[in-house]
Amino acid sequence: MLKAFAGFAAAYAMLLASACGRVSDAGELPAAAPAHATSTPAPTLTPDVEADSIPTANGIPLVPLTAPINFLDALEPQPIYQMPGVYNTNHTAVQIIKEEETLQLEAYELGGLWLIGYGHLMLEDEKDVITEEEADVFLVEDLHWCEGAIERYVTIPVTLNEFSAMVAFCYNVGSGKTRGSSIVKRINDEDRPGAANAFLLWNRMNGVVIQALAKRRARERTLFLTP
Repeated sequence: MLKAFAGFAAAYAMLLASACGRVSDAGELPAAAPAHATSTPAPTLTPDVEADSIPTANGIPLVPLTAPINFLDALEPQPIYQMPGVYNTNHTAVQIIKEEETLQLEAYELGGLWLIGYGHLMLEDEKDVITEEEADVFLVEDLHWCEGAIERYVTIPVTLNEFSAMVAFCYNVGSGKTRGSSIVKRINDEDRPGAANAFLLWNRMNGVVIQALAKRRARERTLFLTP
């Protein structure tokens, strides 16, 4: 079974620069024109049904969307800000990744790529069938690359939840797209609300709103906003 796209083994360094875990072609749409001010409150929208109609100003959604997440880590009574290099991804972000990716113990093809475990992008000569323990090992290894990417790209102190949410995002879309995202640009400008809302822009594949991506982005945003 072919386990990677052509020339993948030779381009491993390029892979690390562009992807962590499962690669998604999700992307941001061009910034929309600023919405006109209005006294009428914006309607409540749900990302899985109406994500395409979220009103925006300068590309940032005006309607705050959240999705429930289960906090497996104790919440800090107040935000603690440290440089990204201090942190490891928290258990809550790992749980989001596991629930959204789902566990696959046999290799499967998606978009011309071969994946296994929790969306691990397979290398040549890796096994077609693995155990749950081996899937966890792949997940940890892929998270290390994403953690390194956030450490390189984010230049200001952040909270553990902000860091972990960005790592979970990076795991899905890859480090290259993370670097160019509005999330990174706005957090580095210390625009935290803008960075949080920028997660919601990454809800499309091939220009089409995907329910699963909208839900995943909303969960990451909720984690990002939690002290």
